Amino acid sequence: MSQTAPNHYVQQWKSTALHQYQAGGFALRNTTTPPEKITGEKMWFPIFGTVEAEEDVQRGDEATPANPNDTTVGVDTKKSRAFEEVYEDDLDQMTVNRQQAVAKRSAMALGRVHDKTIIRALKLTTTTAVGAYANLMDFNTMIKAKQALMAADVEVADGNIFFAVDSVSWSQLIGDKRIANADYQGPDLPMTKGALAKTVHGIHLFALSDSILRTGDSALQATCLMWHRDSIGFGYVRELTGSVDWDNRKDCWTHNMRMRIGSKLLLPAGAVPVLAKYDASAISLPTP
Repeated sequence: MSQTAPNHYVQQWKSTALHQYQAGGFALRNTTTPPEKITGEKMWFPIFGTVEAEEDVQRGDEATPANPNDTTVGVDTKKSRAFEEVYEDDLDQMTVNRQQAVAKRSAMALGRVHDKTIIRALKLTTTTAVGAYANLMDFNTMIKAKQALMAADVEVADGNIFFAVDSVSWSQLIGDKRIANADYQGPDLPMTKGALAKTVHGIHLFALSDSILRTGDSALQATCLMWHRDSIGFGYVRELTGSVDWDNRKDCWTHNMRMRIGSKLLLPAGAVPVLAKYDASAISLPTP
């Protein structure tokens, strides 16, 4: 048997969870392209091919459409959920701060699922990787990754190039004065609050959680990723929602927070894997 919790309790919990989710739970929220439309549990993203203008057009020449490859691509969404039980005996002793911490924990868990969904989609790129697992990340490798995007005719001058790196790569890169002295000039990201983001040569460089970015990597390997915002789609069919019910059998409140999301690699050439050595003991920083 269950009963619904008082409305003010539910609203306070949801409000706290949503704030925490937006403030830091979903790290990659401003680095992707939203869907064009949603039908049922499926999202649709636009794909715009490169167009070329016709040259030396003569009188009477029939025009050729420049955009035959424009299309939309669909992606099936998946439901993510964070479910917790808060026992009555524990709740009686909970401070407001602890109640907020419980809401934050669920929000952060959902955020990590969303980030992992985007990273998995980005890793489907078929672009040739830059760098090598035998070497630590460095400034030159980062610039080579940007050059790979330029060679594929990806727009790199519009402020929408992002570069997610692991903790070892970040620690190595931040030792370079060209990076350390740079200011972050990109969209709002949670990493900026911890001074874990820089904008260098038009690249928004930031550190992403190792547990998210290094999914599938071997022990001493890190697959970092550089991409253009237009190359990866992400969206919601259902944004953050939640419910709190009383479980009379257990004398506890059940907190259920959930979303339905999806992500799709739209332009494979717009994402570049950047390989690096993942070995904290090998970090080498210049002497001040």
